[in-house]
Amino acid sequence: MSGIKPNTQKTNPSVHDEIVQTEQNKPVNFPKTKKKKWEDNYTRATVYIQNDRLEELNRRAGTEKGEKTRIVNEALREYFKNN
Repeated sequence: MSGIKPNTQKTNPSVHDEIVQTEQNKPVNFPKTKKKKWEDNYTRATVYIQNDRLEELNRRAGTEKGEKTRIVNEALREYFKNN
């Protein structure tokens, strides 16, 4: 006999994470969680901001999309937490 052993390692029966084999070998598809839309979390609001505050907001936000929204929401969150 040669020194070569037969391959006895088991391989994964399925490469699909979202499918699980049942006892009857029928695939079960788990429902995907629905991602919330932007409109589900945000509402557009028009407010008046002092010119110097708006200039500073624009300067700090730069050109990154959604950065003004993040800054304003963070500032309001801190204000409400402390008052």
